[in-house]
Amino acid sequence: MDKKTLLDFDDLCDSNDPYDTLLVLKDRDSGFKVTLFAIPTRCSDAMLQKYATIRDWCALAVHGWRHARHECLGWTKEETEDKLGRAFSIYPGFVKLFKAPNWEIDLEVYAGCKSAGVAVADHIRNIEILPHQQPHYIYNIRLRDDRFNRLHGHIQPWGGTGLTEGAVNGNGVNPIYLLPVGTKYGFCEEAVTTDKSVAI
Repeated sequence: MDKKTLLDFDDLCDSNDPYDTLLVLKDRDSGFKVTLFAIPTRCSDAMLQKYATIRDWCALAVHGWRHARHECLGWTKEETEDKLGRAFSIYPGFVKLFKAPNWEIDLEVYAGCKSAGVAVADHIRNIEILPHQQPHYIYNIRLRDDRFNRLHGHIQPWGGTGLTEGAVNGNGVNPIYLLPVGTKYGFCEEAVTTDKSVAI
């Protein structure tokens, strides 16, 4: 059986909106799906309502609060719960997945996410501090016996991972995201687990 591909992009906000490019990808392959990590306080109601119309193939997850440098390192468990609650009040359509900007996270934020019933999208570099039985999704890495292909990028140009970075042939899409038509796509939350994953 072919593995599902879990494709995600960071930093959705009003000034970083890939809606039209995503429509190009969906028109190219009707099975296309993607998860976007959105910055709650930098997303207008109008933009979020636009994304609500494509929820069946474009999931939005929470990416920090203001996306300030090191912002999550200072949060308590209670502040994490509060910010998640406020994020879900801004956009009830957010999936139950949180990513700290630059993967900068600590035990208080893990605890707040777990208490709020929200999984953490995390980096393999944090595996040593990831608490036991913490619901999580590990990004963009080959994991032993993985059921998924994981592909992570950014909406904006960022070291070759930007959605439109290096686009060729006039399609406006970075070639690394032009997967074969018929690729089986899924959402990041499908790979959430409480088992610590082992990289290969």
